[in-house]
Amino acid sequence: NDLGHTDDDEHFFQHLGYLTPELLRVLKPGRVAAVHVKDRIVPGGLSGFGFQTVSPFSDYTIAHFRQHGFAFLGRKTIVTDVVRENNQTYRLGWTEQCKDGSRMGCGMPEYLLLFRKPPTDRSNGYADEPVVKSKERYSRSRWQIDAHGFARSSGNRLIDPEELKSLPHEKIFKLFRDYSLAHVYDFEYHVKLGEALEQMGRLPVTFMLLQPPSWHPDVWTDIARMRTLNCQQERKGQEMHLCPLAFDLVDRVIEQFSMPGELVFDPFGGLMTVPYCAIRKGRRGLAVELNPTYFTDGAAYCEAAERQFAMPSLFDLDTEGVA
Repeated sequence: NDLGHTDDDEHFFQHLGYLTPELLRVLKPGRVAAVHVKDRIVPGGLSGFGFQTVSPFSDYTIAHFRQHGFAFLGRKTIVTDVVRENNQTYRLGWTEQCKDGSRMGCGMPEYLLLFRKPPTDRSNGYADEPVVKSKERYSRSRWQIDAHGFARSSGNRLIDPEELKSLPHEKIFKLFRDYSLAHVYDFEYHVKLGEALEQMGRLPVTFMLLQPPSWHPDVWTDIARMRTLNCQQERKGQEMHLCPLAFDLVDRVIEQFSMPGELVFDPFGGLMTVPYCAIRKGRRGLAVELNPTYFTDGAAYCEAAERQFAMPSLFDLDTEGVA
């Protein structure tokens, strides 16, 4: 069966051990394997502690890949919505926090673990086939903005909660994000703004509206959770994937670690998000998926992406003597 049907962490990594050496084998020397992972919640009944704890699954993954010859480059932190998480796990409830704050943990971020296959020539660390970027296309200014993730905002004053009362949630979210990135963070102001919105009946209970944004390039708080193939599945009434992958995350990795025309591989294809994004980014995509429903739906998405990417322009028609 698939790796999701394993008894425990040890059993999982035992089976993953059949795959990881093959990933190292097929990866070009010096290139990167990016692993999207999240730590696991252990119910109190299983841990024996009587309260939920965290299994550092991401740390085990790092140890596993290193054991199989990969070099660990680092991790990107992808902040998740703590309110949405609590609606699924019930481990961070407001009521329980008020009963006993000592048993409460914190939200579980996702991680993007970056592993590299050592290059053939280890004298300078460059890949056998480097991922080259043109400075005309990838300017110093663009690099600085990408690296620091700082978003400027006009207006040097606090946001008046009354100004937010009539705004839709999407605009409140963006306004608070931009304001927070452009000013020194004030925890008490953050809390008071949320309290004011709650009094107005404008603070949602199903998702976190005022998320603390990050300006650090290795902590990503701007991943759009609604931009996944799962959302398209839901709209069409088709089966949704258990672990949806956001386009934003995949797009960034593809842009940073590959070049146009190259092949991007995902051993756990799911709805084929990775090859879908690869095609849209001018790369080729390859993936493996055991679930026939996911595979069929994913193949359709990839076919649609390929048609969109290959659509000829008027200049293409002219060169072929059609126009």
